Amino acid sequence: MAQRPFQTGAIVNLDAGESVKDVVVCTVPTKKRFEIKFLGINGFGHPNQPLFHAVHVTTKSVLGIYPIAVTGVAEIAEPEFPARYFGSQEAMLYAEPKSDVIFTVARKNTTGSVRVFINLCGMLIDV
Repeated sequence: MAQRPFQTGAIVNLDAGESVKDVVVCTVPTKKRFEIKFLGINGFGHPNQPLFHAVHVTTKSVLGIYPIAVTGVAEIAEPEFPARYFGSQEAMLYAEPKSDVIFTVARKNTTGSVRVFINLCGMLIDV
């Protein structure tokens, strides 16, 4: 079974007034399975405005939604985004061929803009 390292990422921008947004991080190639081993999040927003993050993958034709907990929040000297939300974690997620890997960011308080970067790293496996 052939395998090769694979890394991909995406950016989600929420404008003032927006509470949730999904973005397709990648579409898994035909005849490949994406085994996600590690993921990282760097988000920029506002203090006291918690963000919800989740990755959606399809495995055996079933869509799974996996929330991601960030491990840190720091205030930074940036007027547009005065708070940074960050975290990384090991994962064992499997996305089937031709499926979309989706990343969701949501929030309750829609004041100000938010920008969140996600990176996924793993292996593309022949199926």
